[in-house]
Amino acid sequence: MKNILFTISAILFSLILNAQDSISLSDFETLNNTEWEGKLTYIDYQSGEPTSIDTKLQINIESNKIKYNMQYVYEPNKNNKSSVQIKKGGTFYGNEKVISNTIKNETRTIVTSYEGKDNGEKATMYITREFDETNLTISKKVILKNTGKSLIRNTYKFTKTN
Repeated sequence: MKNILFTISAILFSLILNAQDSISLSDFETLNNTEWEGKLTYIDYQSGEPTSIDTKLQINIESNKIKYNMQYVYEPNKNNKSSVQIKKGGTFYGNEKVISNTIKNETRTIVTSYEGKDNGEKATMYITREFDETNLTISKKVILKNTGKSLIRNTYKFTKTN
């Protein structure tokens, strides 16, 4: 009997440790049909110095996708439109694994991660999306595989305009 209880306890403990947060489209509802203005601040690959540019963003939820329309005020050739689907039962935001989804003082924070390259080096990227009714911040933290060095590669800070 002790062995059965121990086995069941070990399995439950393992499930709890391996549990990850999930997300749903409703978590993003406060961003639906919104317009934002702000700045992108990024670490320039060549100089290593922070650079900021004015940015505008519109977000809509349509057909089970979150659609982004990003404009860079002084670099219109960099403008882009993208869309993201929530996948695998809410455990993936596009191709990014959901690490956490929390709410504190009416601010939702969603952290995702993915493997890739930063400036030609293998790295793990962590994207933090933090938002409420009037503010939206999206930051990208990079941890380089070879050195373990971490840096905030870029941060978008927006204020809602509509």
